[in-house]
Formats: sequence, C-alpha cells, structure tokens
Amino acid sequence: MSVRSSKWAAAAIMSVAALALSGCFATASHDPPPSQPPAAALNESSLNDALRAQLDTALDEGFAASGMPGVIVGLWMPGEDEWVAARGVADVETGEPMSRGNQQKIGSITKTIVGTVMLQVIGEPEFDVSLDDTLDRWYPDFPEASNITVRMLLNHSSGTGEAGRAQVDRICAAPYAVPTPDELIAVSAATPRADFAPGEGFEYANTNYFLLGGILEQVTGEDLATLIHDRITEPFGMERSRFAPDGKVTAPLTHGYSAFCPDLGDPADTVDWSNGESWAGGAMVSTLDDLHRWGEALGDGAGVTPELQLARYADRAIISEETGSAYGLGTGVVFDAATDCVLSVSHAGAEPGYGSIVTYYPSTGAVVAMLGNGDGGTGDAIQEVSAALNPLLQPMLMPWSEPCTTPWG
Repeated sequence: MSVRSSKWAAAAIMSVAALALSGCFATASHDPPPSQPPAAALNESSLNDALRAQLDTALDEGFAASGMPGVIVGLWMPGEDEWVAARGVADVETGEPMSRGNQQKIGSITKTIVGTVMLQVIGEPEFDVSLDDTLDRWYPDFPEASNITVRMLLNHSSGTGEAGRAQVDRICAAPYAVPTPDELIAVSAATPRADFAPGEGFEYANTNYFLLGGILEQVTGEDLATLIHDRITEPFGMERSRFAPDGKVTAPLTHGYSAFCPDLGDPADTVDWSNGESWAGGAMVSTLDDLHRWGEALGDGAGVTPELQLARYADRAIISEETGSAYGLGTGVVFDAATDCVLSVSHAGAEPGYGSIVTYYPSTGAVVAMLGNGDGGTGDAIQEVSAALNPLLQPMLMPWSEPCTTPWG
C-alpha cells in the first residue's frame, strides 16, 4: 500500500542499513558508514563459525526488540556459503515456523522493480519516452505537470504530495478494496505538494510511482503486471514473486500482523488484505530467495543499458549529505562523500503486517535480504533487526577504503 506516516518517516530517516522506503507506509532509513571501521572487520570476509555465531546472537537481539511474530534473514557472499536464519512463527495460530519458501508482501521494494522497468523501456528505441520528458505528456492536469520530469518521479524530487494518515484511514476502512490506478492518481493530485519546486528537493511519495506506472502502461500498451512478469520475475527466475494489487499470497505463506487498525484487531491478521492502495508503489509479493535473486540482478543492472545504469546512481536526490544517503532512479543508495562511491543499493518495504529489506553491496557483490511479519503500528519493526545486524555486516560488506569502479564511482 502507499501510506505515509510523517512520524514514522522522520524517525526512520536516520535508521538502518538500507535506504528503507516502504510501499503502504513510507519510511526512509539508512545507516551512515561507520566513521572508523575496525581493521579486523575489513579483513574478515569469511562466513566462518565465529561470525555466524555473532550474527545469530545479533539476530536474537534484533528479533526480540522488533516485537514481530517472525523474521527470516539471508546473507549471500560470492565464494562463500550462505547464512540464512529464521526466528519465530509465520502463523501465530498454528505455530508454523518462518521458512525461506514462504511468500509474503514486500511493499516498496516494488519501486526498485517498477523503476527498473522504466529504465529498460527508456533504453529501448521503439518506445518514445526519456528521463527528461515532462509529466504533461500523459497527465496534463496533474499539478506542476509541465515542470515534473520522469527523472524527478524516479528519484522522488518532484515534490508531489503523499496522502499520509488519510491513506491509512482508507485502508483501515476498506482493507479489501482495490482502487484503480486512476483513482489513486486523482487522490494524489488533490494532496498538497511539498514546499519546494520540482527537482529542488526530496520528498518520498508513492504518488511518483503511481504516475510512473501509468506512464509505462500508456507508453508500452501493456499492463504493469505483464511488464513486471515479462521483464523482471520471469527472466530473473523469481518464480514465487508477483505483482499483486489484490494482495493474494500463495502457500506456503507468511501471515502478517498489524497494529495500524486497532478496530480490526490488535494485531490484525492481514494476510488476505489487498495491496490495492500500493499498486506501482508497493504491490509485489515475494520470498527470501527471490529477493536474493533480485538483489543480484539489480546489482548487475537488470537489463538496463550501461548509460542508464550510471544514471540510476548518479541522478540522485540527496536525503542527507552527512550520512551519505540519497535516492537514485528507483532505489536508495548510501555513498561515500569523499569519493562519491556507492556503498550500498537498497530498498525496504512495509505493508500492514509486513516488513522487508533487500540490499546489494557493490564492492563485495553481497546481498542481504530480510522478511518479517509485524509492523509494530509504525511500520519500522523490521528495522530493529537490520539495526542489530548492521554493525557486523557493514564493515565486512562495504569496505569503502578500496577504490570503486563503474558504475559505482
């Protein structure tokens, strides 16, 4: 879904490893690089028994702090065995444990997929669309349409507004509703803009991706579900992933537990709620192993031309110079201010009852993914797990002291 809580977003901006931006409930979070990484950690690149034990202990601590019923985390490093660990349950009624094969909603990780499809299409000469095309080509009545470009939609610098609490209220009033894309865009058009001119700031808003989804459908003549299937999930072997505005997940599955709508349960089981309010901003469902596949594909370019792959990370809206956090063309990045090297590429997502994060580390080729089934009433419960693991993961997976190479420099 595509709701934003300002309290939640503000708290998350200075939070965890990845730039975490959710689908239903928008969060933006990132960890700055440690100022003085331990030399031993930089030299440690093996998933040995000692490190695994440390990761298990940190996962225990983060899981306990999160309050989620269950969580599963994976770490994959080239040339190393994986580390996959689960805690808790996928279904509080049956006590079924969390499992890597379980499907669940992944919220705004969807944006990395929709953004990639847009970059693919821009790079193909048969389609008439570019990064500098303005929104009025497709949505002439949208506020500031003649000044908003496709580039600005991709990196959230357009200044379009986010519905905030009003959208949470709509979900709680009708959790099974599936509004049309045009309805979502109409609501977005009536939402007050951010207080900067298009291209002059950063304001995370799912509206940007509703508009991108609409543009893609108009430019290609295909519906978004088909585009995602044909261009992303099928070619990259993501067999248990689907663009799912209906919100349906298939067994084996993980139930979600949300505290956002107290009148519907405390917590409410959201496994059968729709993703209707998310659409192009966060309607994907997936699994741990499919997120691993997607993290690797995203790091390799995912079918985007080399020129547009460079633009993906260079055309970024700055969130914080101090922490080196920004939003590129369809993904969050953490960069080293001294060298401009991209240290991590990531996104998080949150739907009612669910949280997720996927991160790719360019300097090592590592991927970290995590899935949880609680939101804690704020949407950032999964961030507790990430925050507990990051002190171990970051020095090892993004050693920025080494020179970076294209497209990461």
